[in-house]
Amino acid sequence: MRAGFKPYVSLAGATALAQGFVLLVSPLVTRLYTPSAFGAFGLLLGVGAVVGSVGTGRLEHAIPVARATADAVRIFVLGALLVVCVASVTTLVLLLLQTSGLLDGTAWSGLPLASIPLLAISLAFFQLTGAVLLRQKSYRRVAVNKALQGICTGTMQIVLGLLGFLSLGLVVAQTVGYLAGCIGGVGRLCRRVRALVTRSHVGLRETFRAFRKFPLVLAPAALFNQASQQAPLLAIGSIFGLKEAGLYALTQRVCGAPLALIGQAVSQVYASEFRQVHGGGGDAVARHYRALLMRLTLIGTPVVCVLVAVLGFGDEFLFGRAWTDLGKVALYLVAMLISDFATTPISMTLSYLGEQRLQLLWDIGRLVAVILVFGVVIYGSLAFEQALLLLSVVWSASLMIHAFITYRACQRHAL
Repeated sequence: MRAGFKPYVSLAGATALAQGFVLLVSPLVTRLYTPSAFGAFGLLLGVGAVVGSVGTGRLEHAIPVARATADAVRIFVLGALLVVCVASVTTLVLLLLQTSGLLDGTAWSGLPLASIPLLAISLAFFQLTGAVLLRQKSYRRVAVNKALQGICTGTMQIVLGLLGFLSLGLVVAQTVGYLAGCIGGVGRLCRRVRALVTRSHVGLRETFRAFRKFPLVLAPAALFNQASQQAPLLAIGSIFGLKEAGLYALTQRVCGAPLALIGQAVSQVYASEFRQVHGGGGDAVARHYRALLMRLTLIGTPVVCVLVAVLGFGDEFLFGRAWTDLGKVALYLVAMLISDFATTPISMTLSYLGEQRLQLLWDIGRLVAVILVFGVVIYGSLAFEQALLLLSVVWSASLMIHAFITYRACQRHAL
């Protein structure tokens, strides 16, 4: 049987508390940090998100579909080991770049690059822990963790901002928030991991073989996916400056709140229910996917439009004089924000169906499209507003293509 409506309410309520708190303190946070500080934080978080997401080998998405709890715990351990190794290599690469002087004179000059591996590890453990709890249908613990993550992040941003920290304060606050989001259920998880590693045969090699598509195919897809997700911010920071990158980052943060509120709850319950829905055959999966896509579109369109309108009329009043162009940025990105809301919560469907190669091809295609967008921006000397509008159109079109491909894949899987 499906989980019903209660898990959605529980997770959405916790996300509402977390995101509501972050949004509530945003007018104070934006007066403590400049747009340039937000831009620098966006660059660091962007790279950290890439390393953290790819570093686990995307094994957090294998946990919900594992047949046994013991397999899920092995996947957790394997993902944790992988991300620590990837973060260690990332640290060495960053040290080489910093000491070689290659970053001098760029937007990365002077940024606390050592914080990137810490961001990556904390994000990875937050995702892995949440996946195990969802596998156990511990929705309440997941809800508590999500609430703690948002509240701790917002509180630390204020405290460190009052102490005069710049982008480093935002990075530290985000890291602490991710770690706080691992507290709920960590005791039981640690006991299971301890029981596993004390056995004479842990079985990590067999687990890797059984779920090798995730690190070998889905992880490269995630690399392209995260690269295309973070490329706009990185490109805007490099082409137009940290202030413009900060405006883009805060727009994503404010207008992305509904996606975090509803979308994360939908995606988590969708993942935990998928094996049951999948048992009904390809038609059942296709109907479920189409129904969720339509509902998310119908909900997301008015919600995002209202937020964009609020920013258009009240950006300076809400966030301070330094953020007067925030509403204009949101208006140019409205199509991108709506399409993200409608498709992101169910975007892992191809991977759940075993179509990792198809997902990889689409991720590569979207990254190429984003690179071409900013190639046109540079070649045509487009203004910041023109770049945003072009990005929004291309991004929305790519997500529509992904939705169509996913729906057809659902229909093919008559299992």
